[in-house]
Amino acid sequence: MLSSVPANLIRQWKYCPRVVFYMELMKMSVYRPAWVNQGIDFHNLQRKLWHRRKCSRFKIKAGIQHHNLSLYCDEVGLHGIVDMAIETDDMIYPVEFKLLPSSKKVGDILQMAAYSILLEKEFKKPSPTGFLAGAEKEVHIIDFDDQKKSEVLKIAASIRRMLVQGLKPESSATVSQCCACEFINYCNDRL
Repeated sequence: MLSSVPANLIRQWKYCPRVVFYMELMKMSVYRPAWVNQGIDFHNLQRKLWHRRKCSRFKIKAGIQHHNLSLYCDEVGLHGIVDMAIETDDMIYPVEFKLLPSSKKVGDILQMAAYSILLEKEFKKPSPTGFLAGAEKEVHIIDFDDQKKSEVLKIAASIRRMLVQGLKPESSATVSQCCACEFINYCNDRL
């Protein structure tokens, strides 16, 4: 059983709890569509570019950039690797790079809220805001309220419960989400 839930599973759970079931409990290999490799390439490029960029794109005058920061907190049972964190004297901001961030999906926002929780624990500074950054200087400011952070912890508890019980959860996915899912062949009750 997972005692610590990876932050990216929070996003997957919001997309469809069955994705987490297949990945974590059934240990099924995942076929990665071409767009996943595009995202990986985009992240690698951003990592290279941001080593010489300033934080002004995020309307932050000065801050220390932490790239691919590995975070873990046993107290909240979460861990993950945030694309970038910007540390100022009194705040810490998670930054996630998304090839197409314009949709601001709930799963992406909750994954960032998980990073916010982890950053607050690690740096002992508030993290009330984060940034979804795209390829074309597109930046979305994401606010993390107590409701979002509470939802992250509830989802993490649901993931742990599902893994202990070993039961396939109901799907919350739409038909279009199912059609784009790498596990569509295993959910014969969906289409």
